[in-house]
Amino acid sequence: MSKINWKDKCWVTTIFLVNDDRKVLLTWNKNLQTWIPVGGHIDEGETPEDAIKREVKEETGFEFKFYLDSHEENDGHLKVIKHYRFQVEEVSHHGRHMNFVFLGKCLSYDANVVETDEQEKLRWFSEDEIKNEKVMLENVRKTALEALRLID
Repeated sequence: MSKINWKDKCWVTTIFLVNDDRKVLLTWNKNLQTWIPVGGHIDEGETPEDAIKREVKEETGFEFKFYLDSHEENDGHLKVIKHYRFQVEEVSHHGRHMNFVFLGKCLSYDANVVETDEQEKLRWFSEDEIKNEKVMLENVRKTALEALRLID
């Protein structure tokens, strides 16, 4: 059986969550010193879907549903969850990230939750705040704005 090369690649998953107030949830990454979507590493044996469900629960405790979650069942053997994009990112402190990016709609959330389980800041950004935030990677800004346009 072949194995995934974990030596120089980190397999990760992230999600841009949108709430009913038309805001996107981002977290402050202390290593990168910028706002990024919630997410993390895919553990051995997890699917990207499993990993992002676990990461959202651990980091926020919020419930969500996937956007673009086309489910097809074929005698119970096939389930298709469409990720929004797949990114290969060079991360200075981690090497290469192989990132499954999802979009999601927050079903339940607590506006008083302002940090992750790892004590990193969480913040809901409006469209104007995303456009005007100085410390945000352009790919994060672009995808956050796309999430607001796509998710109702």
